[in-house]
Amino acid sequence: MFGKLPTLLKEGKPAWGAWITIGNPESPEMLSSLGFDWLLFDLEHAPLDYQLLEYMLMSVRNDATPLVRVPHNNPVYVKKVLDMGAAGVLFPMVNSKEDALLAVRSTRYPPKGIRGVGPRRAAMYGLNREEYMSKADDVLVVVQIESKEAVDNAEEILSVEGVSAFFIGPNDLSFSLGYRSWKESPVRKAIEKVAEIGSSLRVPGGMYCWGEKAISFALNLGLRLIALGSDYRYLVYGASEMLKRAREISKNLT
Repeated sequence: MFGKLPTLLKEGKPAWGAWITIGNPESPEMLSSLGFDWLLFDLEHAPLDYQLLEYMLMSVRNDATPLVRVPHNNPVYVKKVLDMGAAGVLFPMVNSKEDALLAVRSTRYPPKGIRGVGPRRAAMYGLNREEYMSKADDVLVVVQIESKEAVDNAEEILSVEGVSAFFIGPNDLSFSLGYRSWKESPVRKAIEKVAEIGSSLRVPGGMYCWGEKAISFALNLGLRLIALGSDYRYLVYGASEMLKRAREISKNLT
């Protein structure tokens, strides 16, 4: 029901994911068919609406785990994407213990939480209701650490029961610390600090990585929830490389 990701995190193995931002079911269908372990549907920055999101979730293949980043840490957004069948939620800007507690409670049914009861597609329209309800507490709660405040409060945040994993947002974290890249020493040290805290609390972590240097950096810190870029970046990169090669071939022929 929740795909590959929970098992990979439990075993401490790298889980390779991709960001989904292009509003078409073909994008997640292609990427999940390639073998990505998880896909992140981005409602925070990408122009995806909820009706389209449901169609896109239906296109996920090969037991890839579908996660959704909600626009804000708000129970209204959370229950909607979970009812559509998301296996977990990525919560942006979790800066405090209180933020983490709200995130967890938003994904749990009463009396443990405040999630409204209406699982709809998640329970296959009632056909698998009992099975879904028995496993509903296994919904993944991934908190984003992407500010100076979050780094300062990382131990309290990651100590909250029910937090499944954390995820470093390198761009927002860099800007929060006054820089423009995770490669700057103060930003790297902040990421290293959070990774160490996560390791000590046995909470798996991850990071958005574009390029081999970022991947090596994250893996060496013990981070295993690795986003290898996004659909639009793959499109731009692939098209740019093909155009570059075509121009080189043409130039060599003249």
